[in-house]
Amino acid sequence: MTITQASVIQEYKTRTHNTDESPGYFTTDELQKLANLWSLIIDYLAANKDKQVTVNSELLERVKNTWPDLRQDETIDMQDNEQVTRRAWKFTKGESTVRKLGLLNRKPVDHERQLLERHVCETTQEYVDRVSGHHVPLLPTSYFPSFKYPDNATRNWRDVFWAIASAKQHPDIWVHRYLRANGWDTNKAFVCIQSVIEWRAAQALDQINWEGDICLGFDEQRLGILQLVGHDKLGFPLTYLRVRRIMPRANQLFVFKRYLIHQFETIQHITRTHSRITMLCDFTGFSMDNTPFNIVHFLVTLGTKYYPECTSVLVLLVDSWLFANFWSLIRPFLDASLSARIVFAKTINNVLVFIDESQVPEELGGLNKIDMVKVPEVNENCKLFDEKRRQMAEIEWREKVEKFEEATRIWCTRFNGDKSDTYSDVRDNAAHELDRAECHLGQFTRARTQYSRLNIVDSNGQLRPFPTK
Repeated sequence: MTITQASVIQEYKTRTHNTDESPGYFTTDELQKLANLWSLIIDYLAANKDKQVTVNSELLERVKNTWPDLRQDETIDMQDNEQVTRRAWKFTKGESTVRKLGLLNRKPVDHERQLLERHVCETTQEYVDRVSGHHVPLLPTSYFPSFKYPDNATRNWRDVFWAIASAKQHPDIWVHRYLRANGWDTNKAFVCIQSVIEWRAAQALDQINWEGDICLGFDEQRLGILQLVGHDKLGFPLTYLRVRRIMPRANQLFVFKRYLIHQFETIQHITRTHSRITMLCDFTGFSMDNTPFNIVHFLVTLGTKYYPECTSVLVLLVDSWLFANFWSLIRPFLDASLSARIVFAKTINNVLVFIDESQVPEELGGLNKIDMVKVPEVNENCKLFDEKRRQMAEIEWREKVEKFEEATRIWCTRFNGDKSDTYSDVRDNAAHELDRAECHLGQFTRARTQYSRLNIVDSNGQLRPFPTK
């Protein structure tokens, strides 16, 4: 089925999610193509079982070497009850048809502006150390990828593949995205997967997950540039991007790259049962100063190449005619699928087609009060220090990977078009066991995040149901 903007809007108006081309709803032909893709993957894994990829992550190295040079001046204390005067989308109670852009009556506080202008780049670890007056070990002193492949200068290709494939409830959720992104062309999908795994290995994304937000800029988190805030009308997780809060220093691309990748990775892991998310992008107050082209281009690259077919709808709130020229530069880089899922909001009624008022952030005039950022607790990452239990969890995970891989190999060779045959059942059971093993291992390989501190995710790092507000 070809996705169009009209079909996406219709889904939300009727609150009926189109399940075509989705796991659990594949046609026989789609299942055959999925089996063909898995055959290519399994054969490649068997032939390259010990393939190592050299880590060449300029991102990690530059953050480590350059970040201290960006720190310049004072700190700013942010209180929970602070609000910022800004143009926002105004809800008027009892108003049925005319809802327009307005200025909320808010206390004029300039902390947001000060945070944006001061150009301080202090990591969460550095912030905690400074306010404590001594070093507080929030993470172990050193990182190693795994007990089987401990060399931090390389990554095992097979491990990197299974780490991300098992980050979803069923590996098919991750693998099938590349089929959809490539028009169900098996060979093209396989080439894309190879490229993505090479990128993930070279960029050491496992280490970024392990460090969590401890090594990110604390101001980026206090500003809440990108946050998971609720759900849309179809039940997909809702993320909120405050474009105006992108700091001028983000022209140092490595700073914002790492922040964005960490957010994408975190959301991927905590929404393991979901195939898509919705993003609300607030471009109000747009200017070229807070929206550098290279940053937006990188964001588009993430959404189309490295995390494809993850978006249900992308709602762009725009109040500036200047955005039209900027959009003309970005649009050529979008693929057809993502383009069809982008809608522009010029009135609040446009937003309410996709998101209930209870889920729209309060600062935009909705009823969703987003919690402030919380400072990490001293022992929140105690499991990252427990190497013995991590090793046991890794052994279990590898056993479940082998089991699922073998079940998939048999399913591929004996697939006959039956969606409920014995081989499919065995494979699905193996996927369930792998899912549980990965969740357990993740407790020892991924640092807690803001979502853990705000109780948005459970002890296994999985998204809790958002309450109806």
